[in-house]
This record gives sequence, structure tokens and C-alpha cells, in this order.
Amino acid sequence: MSASVHYISPNLATARTRPVLRALGASSARCCVSTAESSRQVLLKNGSDTLDICRVLNGMWQTSGGWGRIDRNDAVDAMLCYADAGLSTFDMADHYGPAEDLYGIFINRVRRERPPEFLANVRGLTKWVPPPVKMTSSYVRESIDISRKRMDVSSLDMLQFHWWDYSNPGYLDALKHLTDLKEEGKIKTVSLTNFDTERLRIILENEIPVVSNQVKFQNIELFGYLFTCLVLTLADINWHIAIPSGATFNC
Repeated sequence: MSASVHYISPNLATARTRPVLRALGASSARCCVSTAESSRQVLLKNGSDTLDICRVLNGMWQTSGGWGRIDRNDAVDAMLCYADAGLSTFDMADHYGPAEDLYGIFINRVRRERPPEFLANVRGLTKWVPPPVKMTSSYVRESIDISRKRMDVSSLDMLQFHWWDYSNPGYLDALKHLTDLKEEGKIKTVSLTNFDTERLRIILENEIPVVSNQVKFQNIELFGYLFTCLVLTLADINWHIAIPSGATFNC
């Protein structure tokens, strides 16, 4: 297992740049993180959509097969040990080998072997990484139903969406269909993975209530993240700062 990092600005507001200097103002679209009851947890929130998760996630990329054969029983036993230790949030994807299936076995053991209050603290976050096909409602629904079945849950705690080609605007169609599924109760929260700031602004401007954007984190790129956080925080408190044309935000 590995640790995963979600990057969420304190107050995520949309911002635009023009060929001339422009002051940034606050927007109604926000994504924030606040401390939950336990110091081990954070609350992800955008509007009425909320999800409390552990600060440190159990990443399940190692189950994808690139590090050798995975013993199913050993893997599920390890997941139970992590959860018993308080690390009860698991991060996986539809393409992480048997990760979603392992979670399904794990969550069933939790239902049988642990009290209801323990089950209530377990979170399963998965990613959907679709091929570049037309994002119809039926295609999105069928894809999400596969993850729900594999994970053996009626509603996904979080669906993290990834898109390969930004020249194809189909990601907006996919996110709107995911939002519909959220309204139906098949997804609790919609999230992103590795989206850049330009597309994140577009998504928020389209009133899609994403609660987080999971991105790679490297010290060499830290300035970009902190700069974005600073700009959006200042914008939220109505300080006016001018950003030169071509400024790059790395959320």
C-alpha cells in the first residue's frame, strides 16, 4: 500500500487570465477542506457535497500486478489491519488490477466481522479512467455500475475522474453525467485526478461540484501549488492582485 495525496486549496475559486493584467475576484464555486472531529481526518466539501476521509490514504496501485502476484487473502487481511489501525480510507482505480474486487471482499468482511460504527468510518475512493470515446449517459452509467458491482457498494464514496486529451471537450459531458449519477445516489461525491488548473476552472464554471483534485506531488513543483493557493485565497477575501498574461497555475 502507498500513501496518496489530494490537493485542495483552502478556498478554491475560479480565476481567468486575459492578454492584459486583470484582478481576480471570488466566485461562487468553491472547494474547501476543513478539520473533522478526529485529527486523522479531513472533511472535503463543495456546496452540499461532503465526505470525511483520512488524512493519509491507503493507495492500492501495488495491486495492479506490476510488483508480482497478489495473494487475495493476504491483501484483504492487510486492508483490515490498516483499517483497524485507523487508516480506513482506500484509494484505487478501475485499472488497478483487482483493486476494486479486493475492496469488495474487504468491505464484506468488515460488514460481517466489525461493528456498524467501524463500517461507518470506512471509505472507498475509486478512479474512472475512460478511453477517448463519446461520453453518453448510458456509457458513463454502465462504467460506474461496473465499479459499484466490483466494490460491492450501492453508492461509491468518491468517483475520481481522469481525462487524457484536453483537446477533446468530452470530459464535460462525462462529468455532467457523473453529477446526474450523484443526484441519483450512485455516487456520493465527484472528484478529479490530475486535471490542470485551466480545465479545473472550466469545470467549476460549469457548476460541477467536484470536491477535490488528486494530483502528483513533487517538491520541485511545490511553488506552483502554493502560488495557486495564495492567489485563490487572496481572491476570496477580495484583495485585488494582477496576474500577468500566460501565468501558469498548477493545481
